[in-house]
Amino acid sequence: MPKVVPEYKENAKRRIVETAMDVIAERGREQMTIDGVATKLGVTKGAVYWYFPNKEELLTAVFKEVLNSIQAEIQKCTFESYYNRTAEETMIQVFDKFVMAHSKRRTLFYEMLSLANRDNDARNAIREYYEAITATFEEAIAKEKKRNFILTETDTRELAMLFTALYAGLQNYEMSCSYQTHIRDLWIEGIKILLKPSYSGSYGESKR
Repeated sequence: MPKVVPEYKENAKRRIVETAMDVIAERGREQMTIDGVATKLGVTKGAVYWYFPNKEELLTAVFKEVLNSIQAEIQKCTFESYYNRTAEETMIQVFDKFVMAHSKRRTLFYEMLSLANRDNDARNAIREYYEAITATFEEAIAKEKKRNFILTETDTRELAMLFTALYAGLQNYEMSCSYQTHIRDLWIEGIKILLKPSYSGSYGESKR
């Protein structure tokens, strides 16, 4: 009999997924094994297989948890934007949370991104992520346009998609080049350019 993780099923699965996240963040997706997860968790391989019959199902659970966590943060940004923040502040907040922040989740996202070319689940998760980012930008822009703080004639949806394209490009560039201060400066400059001619935010000073 395998040594079953001594918690209810959902809690046990959550512990396994969180441990798999740690292993992936430390060693990368390719080096993550059921044996390595079990060892780090302090149980037998059989205990992990009890809940996840193979590595692929465990990876799917990991990436689903990463996406759920990101979506919760995006929803929070959208909520704060609606009540308290300008479009520029919202965009900088999103960038700082998901591009600038050093975190396990950020590492896991890049692992998921590298898998997207050959895995439908990862590809769909990445698509959902960028669609959520676009929706956040679109809502922030629409609110500012309604108040006549942004007078550009560019379609709101298209403008939000342009921001997402710039965001994604800088996100990938940061991953390969790691010039974080410069990346953030470019993002702020891009916001000012795309929101011209009538909008000038006051939140544009780069963090040092």
